[in-house]
Amino acid sequence: MSLDFFDDLNDLAHDSGGAEGSSLHSDSMAESLSKLGSLIEDINRDMTPETILDRAMSAAIELTGAERGFLVLVESNDEWRFTVARNMEDDIDDAESAASQTIIRRVIEGRQPILINDVIGASDLGRQQSIAKMQVRSLMGAPLISKGKLLGVAYVDTTKLAGVFDQTSLVLFETFVHLAAVALENARLYEVEKDSKARFRDLQEYLATILHSQPHGVLILDREGMVDFANPQAVDLLGGGVRIGAPLERAGCDPSAIAKLRKAHEQFRHTGESERQTLTLRERTLAYSFFRLQRSQDGRERAGLNIEDITSQKSLELQLVESEKRSTVNQLAGGIAHEINNSLQPVKGRIELLSMKLEREGTELSEPIRRDIETITALTDRIEKIARNLRHLTKPSVPDFRVIDMKQLLTSVVDMLESTTGSLRGYSRSEQGSGSSLVLDLEEGLWVYGDPHGLESAIINMIINSVHAMENVETGKLTISAHLAGDRVCVCVADTGVGIPAEKQPKIFEPYYSTKGDRGTGLGMSIVRNIADVHSAELALESEVNVGTRITLSFPLYEEFMSSIR
Repeated sequence: MSLDFFDDLNDLAHDSGGAEGSSLHSDSMAESLSKLGSLIEDINRDMTPETILDRAMSAAIELTGAERGFLVLVESNDEWRFTVARNMEDDIDDAESAASQTIIRRVIEGRQPILINDVIGASDLGRQQSIAKMQVRSLMGAPLISKGKLLGVAYVDTTKLAGVFDQTSLVLFETFVHLAAVALENARLYEVEKDSKARFRDLQEYLATILHSQPHGVLILDREGMVDFANPQAVDLLGGGVRIGAPLERAGCDPSAIAKLRKAHEQFRHTGESERQTLTLRERTLAYSFFRLQRSQDGRERAGLNIEDITSQKSLELQLVESEKRSTVNQLAGGIAHEINNSLQPVKGRIELLSMKLEREGTELSEPIRRDIETITALTDRIEKIARNLRHLTKPSVPDFRVIDMKQLLTSVVDMLESTTGSLRGYSRSEQGSGSSLVLDLEEGLWVYGDPHGLESAIINMIINSVHAMENVETGKLTISAHLAGDRVCVCVADTGVGIPAEKQPKIFEPYYSTKGDRGTGLGMSIVRNIADVHSAELALESEVNVGTRITLSFPLYEEFMSSIR
């Protein structure tokens, strides 16, 4: 039958056989109820299932006056096991043979309490081995039920006397067991909640570890653009001013960058799509994109912002493009060299043949004509060297290094360019006249170790560039200087031409880049840089629009160069 524990307690408290009996029974019931309250308070002192079970068994024995007690828990597969045993001489492993499993099974199946006051005389249990062996006289069993769920069975017995337990004992025992079941279930729920909180904390720590250890920056923004989360990488990439709960505008980084992020956030909010974009911030190139986040419990929409520092990647991409450009230039140079050489050989042969014919016929040549023939011969030799050098771009060869007098080399280059076919014809060595002037400022004793032909090519390209820069200048001035600066020889070509805009200067030495439009090939300054690299020379460019340009090659002085390689 199903009992209402507290109604039964009230019924027992008012049930009496007489005035004196009623008074004694009331005192006993009051004492029992007081003890019941104390025991319930005691088992609830520690909210761990193991402690509650242990204290509950001890309290049940104290409350009922039993000698022994057992607690059995029912598993999820409906099997049951002994969990607590009290006042046994042997270990709990022997509890199955010590307690009446028949009574326990009946309580589990019927979910009702059982009281047997005279086991030997009033039931068939006396024939059971456990009952006979332990000489059990009285026993009680009650189910532990909470919220309709059977948790287990509490079992107590006595071996000394029959009739130790009565109906009052049973009601008290059942009431106590019921309250203990509630306490046990609460303890289990408390353990589950504690475990859930611990797992939640572990999950949060794990997630934070992932977000904090990854190389990318991660920001979480609400619908209004307030920062809900920012890992250290995002704080660093955006300038260190990012604050949780503050708008993105207070991040302290460049307003133009914030404007881009804001615009991308607005687009993402309306379309749900985000393309990977880039921005430049404090000499860093950052790639950013938004990603979706599920709505949180508070219902507020959020968006994730992923920020990646791709500065190194961009640098590698530029290096790759540069490498491809150089490869293309080298291939083109090889083809050009081949065509130049094929066309040059007949010219060179004709000049030699013409000189031989004139000499054989005894024709007297005027000095100007002889100089022209010598100039043509020298230029064909030079063009042949240039073609050979261009072929070396595709098939590099070891430069012909030797000790060079820089003043002599520069003087030779200028003399050649001042000839009737040279780029410096018409330039005056005097600054007093009108038109373009040439100033040579060359120190003596400037010895370097290098390839004469390579250095000639570099100087010629520098001079030609300066001449072209002054074509539209009425009184242009070209200065070619060579000086000793510490342990280095500095060769400088300066002009007063149109100058180079600041935004174009970083690209001047790149292949195919020219400020001359269709007139330029974009190879001259690239050749200068290659020759500088071969000679371990420092290359510098200074230029200002409508003021002029200054290009400097700085070489190790020969003595210093030799001492550095010893």
